[in-house]
Amino acid sequence: MTSPLHETVARPAALGPGGRPARQAQDVLPALVGGTVCLLPILTPAGPGNTALADVGMAASVVVALMWATRERFQLKFPYILGTLLLVLGGGLAALTASAPPSVALVLVQDAVLFLWAATLALGRHNVAIITAATHAWCRTAPVFAGVMVVAYLIGLDALTGVSARDGVRASYTLGDPNLAANYLVVSLVLMAACRRPRSAGVRHTGYALVLLAIVFTGSNGAMFTLLIAVVLCLALSQLRRRGALAGALVLMVTALFAAVLVLVVMPRVDMQSLREQAAGSIPLLRDSFGRSAGSTSQRATILSEGTQLFLDGNATGVGPARVKATLEATQAPYTKEAHNDYLATLLERGVIGAIGLIALVAAIGVRCVRLVIGTVPAPYSDAVPRAWLLAVLAPVMATAATFYEVLHFRHMWTWLGIVAALVLALQDQHRAGGEDVP
Repeated sequence: MTSPLHETVARPAALGPGGRPARQAQDVLPALVGGTVCLLPILTPAGPGNTALADVGMAASVVVALMWATRERFQLKFPYILGTLLLVLGGGLAALTASAPPSVALVLVQDAVLFLWAATLALGRHNVAIITAATHAWCRTAPVFAGVMVVAYLIGLDALTGVSARDGVRASYTLGDPNLAANYLVVSLVLMAACRRPRSAGVRHTGYALVLLAIVFTGSNGAMFTLLIAVVLCLALSQLRRRGALAGALVLMVTALFAAVLVLVVMPRVDMQSLREQAAGSIPLLRDSFGRSAGSTSQRATILSEGTQLFLDGNATGVGPARVKATLEATQAPYTKEAHNDYLATLLERGVIGAIGLIALVAAIGVRCVRLVIGTVPAPYSDAVPRAWLLAVLAPVMATAATFYEVLHFRHMWTWLGIVAALVLALQDQHRAGGEDVP
């Protein structure tokens, strides 16, 4: 009996003009997915409602995926549906109770589109070409994109690098925000490592260097911190897979010991304020990154304080999606900014229901990442993602990033979630076909 993992759609191809076989949705969808993934870092200039070309590709992919799934009568799976539903429900209820303007509906539409995009990628369970297209496109696009942007930054082509007076010399590239750009590049590094692409080690390592340099030019302190987390966890998981749990735990323990010494022994003896002042007066990139870290920390502390007070003074239903800044302005708060923190933003904007939805989403992501770490994806998928377990590293990376900016609407995050969902579903299919329990 043929395993469902190795099945392709066996139905005869429909005939087009002249009796030639027409392209099937199963062939069109990987091409659409690959093209959309290539467009992920190109978000500016933005269209109406901050839409981008990638959104057009996502919408087209969803439509083709629906046609294909309907024709083949697949038993559809919607990963992350509980968390997403509660987030949308909480946002909708908050908008109604707070009499928010109709424009907030766009945020809820974005939630739905990103969720359906991830569900489309999850159809890779039925056609490995979808996952192959997504991962290959990402691993090829990221280093090329980084290389172009590094050259543009070095020659001072601000129109391409996104350098503006608002962010000093920090590059936002074509993503519109330095932190968003840096996060995309950090995720790309891990994906390249997981897929071992480009195939040539020399080309891949050159790609790593270009992506790292592009991250540096964004001046994102948060990205550097999450990059450090990613490197440590990649080392730990690599040791776990090669030598067992004890070796992986040893890497984490050594890292924790080093961090404890740094925080408890070294840093109290270092005048951080003096270092920041020196950085602020040195080269522009240090000035606009490490040199501003004290101010950024103070601003985020103020936002957290005002947000907490806003929640205590408000109600459990929330103020409505993307309405934190407007609400703070209405209450004449001294510092009016968006939350820049997914946990606080979700609680304030979508209330208790939304907060429960976020917990459900995080739990669903965590369960799937654990399955990737302890399992081995079947051969067709391991060819596309040889070290699929490294994708689990991105869960703590994104969870950490969510504490200093809002990642729930990052397109590349939902692309990663869709890839993870497809790999875990394929892993489950493999165990069912072999009569084994799903881990």
